[in-house]
Amino acid sequence: MNLNGVKIWCPHCRGELGWSRHDEIRCSGCGRAYPVILGIPDLRIFSDPYIGVEEDRAKARLLAERFDDFDFERFVHFYYSVTSVVPAQHARQYTRGLLAAASRAEDWLRSWEAVGHNGPADSLLEIGCGTAPVLVAAKGYRRRVGVDIAMRWLIVGKKRLAAAGVDLPLICACAEGLPFAEASFDRVVADSVIEHVHDQRRALAEIRRVLRPGGRIFLATPIRLSLGPDPQTGVWAGGWLPKSWTDSVVRRQGGIPPIRRLLTIFSLRRLLLSTGFCGVRIFLPRVPPKQRAQFSPMISFLMAAYDLVLRFPLSRYMLYLIGPLLHAVAIRNEQVERSSERSAAATI
Repeated sequence: MNLNGVKIWCPHCRGELGWSRHDEIRCSGCGRAYPVILGIPDLRIFSDPYIGVEEDRAKARLLAERFDDFDFERFVHFYYSVTSVVPAQHARQYTRGLLAAASRAEDWLRSWEAVGHNGPADSLLEIGCGTAPVLVAAKGYRRRVGVDIAMRWLIVGKKRLAAAGVDLPLICACAEGLPFAEASFDRVVADSVIEHVHDQRRALAEIRRVLRPGGRIFLATPIRLSLGPDPQTGVWAGGWLPKSWTDSVVRRQGGIPPIRRLLTIFSLRRLLLSTGFCGVRIFLPRVPPKQRAQFSPMISFLMAAYDLVLRFPLSRYMLYLIGPLLHAVAIRNEQVERSSERSAAATI
C-alpha cells in the first residue's frame, strides 16, 4: 500500500495493506484490521506506555473533531486542556518548547547534516515525530515521513503541517516495528526518542534496517547525569537522584513519572556500535536564539551561558558528562550486511 508515495506494510507479518473501508485498512496476509483517524493509519504493535490504545484513539478522535477550530498554538493549548495528567506548570513548559521547536529543528538539521556530510539525501523518516517540527524544517528532502507511537500527538503534528502548508504522511507505529521495507530512507531522525522506547536495541535495529546502505541516523537524547532541569520533570540534577524520589515529586505535582532509560555519552556510543552503526560522532548542540526567547529570563540566561561554555575545550568536555543534551550522527554499516551474507553463503 502506498500512502502519499510511501510504501507501507503490515508491521506484524509484512503483508500487503489495502483499504477495507474509508476509516480502516486491512492486511491481506494475516487479516489484521487497522483503523485510520484523520488520514493517519494506526499500525502499532503495542501501545504507548502512558495510555491504552483505545483511550489514545478516543483522544485522537476528539482532537480530530476540533481540528479546524484553532490555529496551531491554540490547538496545543486545547490538547493540554483535555489532558488532565499533565500538571499546569509542565503544560506551560512543554507548550513553550513546542512553539520554539520549529526554529530549533532547522538549526539542528543543519548541524546534523554538517557532521554527517555525505552528499545530498532524498528521503527522511522521523521517529517519534510528535508535533512534526523536524518534518516542517526538512524542506530539502523530497520525501518526508513521520512516525509516532501516540496517535493523539500525530493529530497535533498534522495541525502543524497544515499550518505550514505541507501535506506529509504521518503513521502511528512503534520504533520497534516500523511498517517500511528495508533500505527505504536516506536519513532517520530520532529526537528525544531513544530514551523512551521499550527496547532500545530493537528500535535501533529497525532504524538501521529501513536506512539505505550508507544512510545516516540523526539522534538527540538528554544526558543521564545532567545537572540542569529535567526536560520532563523539571527536577534539577534528576539523574543523580533516586528514581523513587523524582517520581514522588512528579506525582505530588499531579503528573505521571516518565518511563525511560537515559543514556550517558559512553552508553550511547556502545549502543550505536553494538547495533551495527559505524562512524559514530557525538557532539553537543547549540541553543538557537529563537528557542531561548521562548523561555523564562533565568532559563534563557542559562542557555546563553551554556553556549558560552561550549567555546572552551575543558568546559565543553565536562558538558559531555553533565550537560543537558547529546547529539549523535552514525552510519548504517554496510560491512555488517557483507559479513552476514558471507556467513550465510558459507552455511549453504
